[in-house]
Amino acid sequence: MHLLIEKTLREASKYFHDFFIHEYTKKTYLHRIDPALKIACTSILVLLSILTFKLTKILVVLLSIYILAFNVGIDMVMLLKRSWLFAFFAMVIVMPVSFLERDYSYAFIFPLRVLSSISALQLLILTTKFNEMLSALKRLKAPEVILEIVWLTYRYTVVMFRDLMNILLAREARRLRKSGHVEVFRKGGIALGLFFLRSVEKGEMIELAMKSRGKSFEYKSRYINPLPYLAFILGITIIWVIA
Repeated sequence: MHLLIEKTLREASKYFHDFFIHEYTKKTYLHRIDPALKIACTSILVLLSILTFKLTKILVVLLSIYILAFNVGIDMVMLLKRSWLFAFFAMVIVMPVSFLERDYSYAFIFPLRVLSSISALQLLILTTKFNEMLSALKRLKAPEVILEIVWLTYRYTVVMFRDLMNILLAREARRLRKSGHVEVFRKGGIALGLFFLRSVEKGEMIELAMKSRGKSFEYKSRYINPLPYLAFILGITIIWVIA
């Protein structure tokens, strides 16, 4: 049982760690579009996903996101892997309410809304560096305090899950025999204490590194013509309205 719990923790840590990591290795068409424009268009896709309970409209947005990912060269399987868990949690949460209210379609439609929204956000994450997004938000006149909070939260979150993964992998690598439940809980407490100590140390290191760099969110680059992308988003919006 405890081995299953450890494996679940390790896989969950890996999932949430990967959720915040951006894809830099493959430069696609979306990588070269102004991030401020991508943030605005992603917001439109999210709004189209959550402003309706009509199945056809949700499917239009969801399928359009994956068609866009396919056309620009983003792995659709990877996109789905990084999005499905939130939809599954949403289904688990709303299923009791759906059965009590005898509205069985709600247990299917609500997770689709979540999946569509998260997929749109993941497409933005996979094609935009985090400093690009912060720079774009700064150009969009987002408050400086909010940008600093977002930046700190992002860095701490990535470091936290990375340390947790390393601790779990180190414990598994040092295991020579099957342990009992008492020993697992005792060593688990030690590992948990080590995790908190590492988190505090890494947090201080991140803060000092950010101070030494001036906490700058400036990012300058040349971007390509976004008209095909804008036309695609406009087409999705029109189809959503008439669907």
